[in-house]
Amino acid sequence: MNAYRQPDWSASGDHPPAISDPFLMGTGVVGGDDVDPSQPISPPHTHPEAMLAWCYRGTVWIYLEGAMWQLGPGQGIWIPARTPHTARHERHAIGCYTYVPDATLHAPVTEVSRVPVPRAVQEMLLHLASNDMDPALRIRIQRVLIDMLQLPAQHVSEEVGEVPVPADERVRSLVEEVLADPGDGRTARELFAAHGLHERTVLRVFTGDIGMSFGQWRTGVRMTAAARLIVEGTPVGIAGQRCGYDSTSAFSAAFKGRFGVTPRQYVARAQSDSAQRNYWR
Repeated sequence: MNAYRQPDWSASGDHPPAISDPFLMGTGVVGGDDVDPSQPISPPHTHPEAMLAWCYRGTVWIYLEGAMWQLGPGQGIWIPARTPHTARHERHAIGCYTYVPDATLHAPVTEVSRVPVPRAVQEMLLHLASNDMDPALRIRIQRVLIDMLQLPAQHVSEEVGEVPVPADERVRSLVEEVLADPGDGRTARELFAAHGLHERTVLRVFTGDIGMSFGQWRTGVRMTAAARLIVEGTPVGIAGQRCGYDSTSAFSAAFKGRFGVTPRQYVARAQSDSAQRNYWR
């Protein structure tokens, strides 16, 4: 299954309800060791409930029809009911999927939005998913968890998150190759030639579908991957090399141009942010 083929998205299957009365929510857990890290875990599909996709460990990619979201530990996104989606888990990652009917929420989920998932909420969701208990107690706990998940966020970092992808079939293999290897050293023209594409065709597709040139998009992909690497502890120079930069200075300049701070300042801010500090592991 290919995450970007339009026929796959238009034929997205509807899954049956995941929640049965009288319960308010349910969580599924998928470990990266149980799936192929190079492929989405399932064909695109929808659920009748809103879904909170969140990462417990490693890196999880959530695919929507026109975008991808990268999640690290403690990060999640709300996905409205009936929204086609799938996911890919990097090796050893653990991704979790919590289903909540709109009627149970304080306000229905109407758009894709980022949300932090506090450590206490993570552990309790996993506990509920793997342990039996009195139904009345389970429902009381679920009500509290829903309250916690819908508290106004004091800070939700948006710097690393959504990666838009063009829908046009002509650039599908090009998009996949760049996402799979952001550090590929070939020039844009060399990549276009390898995929039998004309430069003007690529420009029209990218500007028409996602409002940016291929070069701008490729830089965004590289910076998203680099930000994840340096926060996970990869030295700045090595992160830059993995993302296609020949020198640390060139990488740092590009990184600052993207995020407004140097790589080291970015790491320091992430580590000092309580919404991030509790989750990187």
